[in-house]
Amino acid sequence: MEILAAQATALSLLPTADRHVWSLPDTDLAQAAHTRRKAAGVLERWRLPRATVDDAVLVVCELVTNAIRHGRSPVHIALHRGQGALTISVSDQGHVPFPTKGPELDLDLDLDLDLDLDLGVELGADPDHLGECGRGLSIVAALSQAHGYEGGDSTTFWARLHTHPTDHA
Repeated sequence: MEILAAQATALSLLPTADRHVWSLPDTDLAQAAHTRRKAAGVLERWRLPRATVDDAVLVVCELVTNAIRHGRSPVHIALHRGQGALTISVSDQGHVPFPTKGPELDLDLDLDLDLDLDLGVELGADPDHLGECGRGLSIVAALSQAHGYEGGDSTTFWARLHTHPTDHA
């Protein structure tokens, strides 16, 4: 939790033009669409590259959907821009316990884990599975350069994306 507190303190020192924070009052899945539109508007006002905006909006939507489905309200969303990177964090008031590997969450889904997170599929299951759930964190991992998880009384999932067009793969 010290890392999360240090990150929060450092981020609170950023100029408000480089951060945007808002909350969702309830856990209605319709809030995910509202959040997607709001995030896109903020990122476009920041004049980020189109590819970064598209990736970031998808990451925001996946993290918010997970928070709505598995957490308790309110859900807090934060976008932080700085030093060639965009950091997205989504917090809720308690989440389904999630396994970690050291200080950073291994969202590349270690296939040896074979855990059921009550998301509808098992980690490491056939990627062609036709279910609607279970791919969100894999998408976050694929689109971000770094990602992680902080737990406790509240839960925060975060992802960092490059903001320079040449850095985007």
